[in-house]
Order: sequence, then structure tokens, then C-alpha cells
Amino acid sequence: RTSSRRPSSPKMVVKTEICTFSGFRIYPGHGMTYIRVDGKSYKFINGKNEASFLMKRNPRKLNWTMFYRRLRKKGTQEDQLKKAKKRTVTSSVMARGIAGLSIEDLKAKKGETGDKRKAQRDATLREVKEKKRKEQDDKKKNAPKAAPKAAAGSKVKASGGPAMKPTRSSAPGKAAAR
Repeated sequence: RTSSRRPSSPKMVVKTEICTFSGFRIYPGHGMTYIRVDGKSYKFINGKNEASFLMKRNPRKLNWTMFYRRLRKKGTQEDQLKKAKKRTVTSSVMARGIAGLSIEDLKAKKGETGDKRKAQRDATLREVKEKKRKEQDDKKKNAPKAAPKAAAGSKVKASGGPAMKPTRSSAPGKAAAR
């Protein structure tokens, strides 16, 4: 048996027309034709285009029409090629360095990882904390000694005054209830 494959035929060509107002393609079975009194015919893809045409709008000022897009070079092949060819701009800073840093230092910093930076940050924090601890220890050592505390049995408060029990007082002129 022979295989029943059909030979590849060329693609079917569909006759399309162009919308008079917007410039869009109109496929068969779509769109409408408007014929003026003078006999001139216009093809429109939809009612929006026809209404805009009858209102005498300028398709070059409406950004959804093909006339507008062609006028402002939107969506062209060259536009896509320009986007693809975007060139990278080299910074002049990397060529000459910054005020306090040389080029080698900049490159070294750029190559550093986050872990290395974190380790450096932790080390400086530890140093600062140690320094503060030493200062506090020195303060404690150099502080004058406090006077010896009084015996526990005396009735003198720590603030210096006599230790008194809190009492209740009644209204003035009345004898105390207790």
C-alpha cells in the first residue's frame, strides 16, 4: 500500500480590505460599507470607526488608529531592533574611582559578598560593645566608696529621715477613731 498523504498545498490567501478610518484589516464577512450621496464608498471595520468618521474626527490624532501609529513610528520593525540592541553604558566612576576610594578598592567592594559584609559589621559591633563595657568597669572602679550602712535595727530610712509608720488621719476637728 502507498501512504495516503496529501501533498503540501500553499496557504489559502484571504482577500482583506483596509478600514478607511483606522487602517485595520477587514476580513470577509466583517465590516460595513458607507456610500455617500456623491457616490464615494468607504469601508469601516466597526461602528466606532464609522461614527468617528461621520463626526469628522482626525484619525491622525486618535492614538488607536494605524495612521497615528505610523505617523509616530510606533510598533515598527526598527523599533524592535533598537530595543534588542540596547547597549550597556559603562560608568565613568569605575574608570577613575571616587573621592576617598581607588579603583582597586571599588572593585574589591563590588566583589564582596553579603556574608563578608555582615561579618565585618558584627566585628565592629563587638568592638564597640567591648569598649563600652570597659568604660563602665573603669567607672565602677574609680567611683568613691559609699559610707558604711547603718545597723539593721535602727529606725532610720535609707533617705536619711526617721522611719515612720503611715497613719490615718480623720477630718479636722474630729477625734481619731482609733
